Amino acid sequence: MSTRATIAVRRPDEHYEAAYLHFDGYPSHTGESLKQHYSTRSLAEGLVASGDLRCIDRGTGAVERYSNRNSLAVLPTKDALIDFARNCDAQYLYVFDAGTWSCVEL
Repeated sequence: MSTRATIAVRRPDEHYEAAYLHFDGYPSHTGESLKQHYSTRSLAEGLVASGDLRCIDRGTGAVERYSNRNSLAVLPTKDALIDFARNCDAQYLYVFDAGTWSCVEL
C-alpha cells in the first residue's frame, strides 16, 4: 500500500498549484525530500509544474513521473486545496508558502 500526498505551492495571487504524489508521502520521506531538495520557490514550482508524481527519491530528490500523468491543478482557496487532496486519498498535504514547507496530516 502507498502513502499518498498532495504537494502544493501558494502563488502570489493566493491560488495554489498542486500535484498528486503516489508513493512515500509520509513526512520522514517526502517532507525531508522537499526540505532538502526543493527549498526555493522556483524549485517547488518546478516540482509541481508537470503534474502528478509517482515518487521522489529521498537521497537525490529525483522525481519519477507517470507517463500518463494528470496536469497541474490550480485551486483558488486553501479549502479547495484540502478538498483536492482528500479526493486524491492523500494522507498528507505539503504546502510551500513564504519560503518554507508545511505539512498537514489529513
